[in-house]
Amino acid sequence: MRVCIPTADAAMTYPVQEITLPIAMYHHILKEDDRLNKYTISPEEFKGDLQYLKEQGYQFILMQDLIDYVYQGVALPEKPVMITFDDGYESFYEYAYPILQEMDAKAVFSIVGKYADLYSQTSDHHVRYSHATWEQMQEMVISGRVEIQNHSYNMHVNENGRHGAKKIPGEDNAHYRQALIDDIGALQQEIFDKLGFYPTVFTYPFGQISPEALPVIKELGFTGALVCRERLNYLTGDPEELYHLNRFNRPHGVSLQSILKKAYKADENKKAKS
Repeated sequence: MRVCIPTADAAMTYPVQEITLPIAMYHHILKEDDRLNKYTISPEEFKGDLQYLKEQGYQFILMQDLIDYVYQGVALPEKPVMITFDDGYESFYEYAYPILQEMDAKAVFSIVGKYADLYSQTSDHHVRYSHATWEQMQEMVISGRVEIQNHSYNMHVNENGRHGAKKIPGEDNAHYRQALIDDIGALQQEIFDKLGFYPTVFTYPFGQISPEALPVIKELGFTGALVCRERLNYLTGDPEELYHLNRFNRPHGVSLQSILKKAYKADENKKAKS
C-alpha cells in the first residue's frame, strides 16, 4: 500500500484563518420508536438537525475540505459543520443518504470492513441490522455527498482483552503496532481496491485511544482521526489538530440544536472566567 502523506512543512506554507468547527456523530437511523436510543435516531430527527443547521447559516464540509484548508490554504466556509456516521449501517444508505440529497448536505461515513464484506456477500439484509454494501458505497461516493473513511477492518469489537483499537494492558509495543497495521491497513487496501482511493482519516472504534496508536496511524498515511470527546473544535491550521477531532454524539430525543447551544454556552462561560 503506497500513500502520499502531506508534510507539516507544506501546511505551514499557507496562511489560514482560525475556525470553530462543530462535528456531529451519528450511528443508526430507524423508523420504529421502540428502537430509538442513545445511538439510534429517527429519519425525522436527522432531517430536523440538518434543517436547523441550514437555517443558522452552517455549511457542510468533509474531511478533505479540512485537509485542503491545512495543507493548501483553501478557505473554509464562515460557519463550517461536519456530519459523521460511524459503523457503516445500511440505514445510512436507506434513510440518511436521501435526506442528504434533499437537504443539499454532505457526510463522512466511517465503515467497518468486515461488515461491509459480509453484507456484500449475503442476501440477508434488514435495515435494523445490516451494513452498507460496497455497491451502495460506490454509488454514494460518486454522488460527491458521502466521504468514506476507515473505522477498522475488524476492531469494532470487544474480544481477547482488546477494546476497539486500544492497546491491551501489558501488550508489547511491537505486537500492538503490527495488529494495527494488519487490521487498519487491510481496510485501507480494500477500500482502494473496491472504491479507488485510500481513506484519509481513521475513526477510532468506540473512541478508544492509546498513545502508541498515533504514530502507526500516521505511518499508514492518515492525515486525521475522529475521536468521541464531546467538545467544539478550534482549529488554527496546525496539522496535528486533525488527529484529535472532537465530536458530539446525537442521541434520540436531544436535538443537535440543544447540544450545540449548550457547548457554545459552556465555552463562553469558560472564556469569561479565564
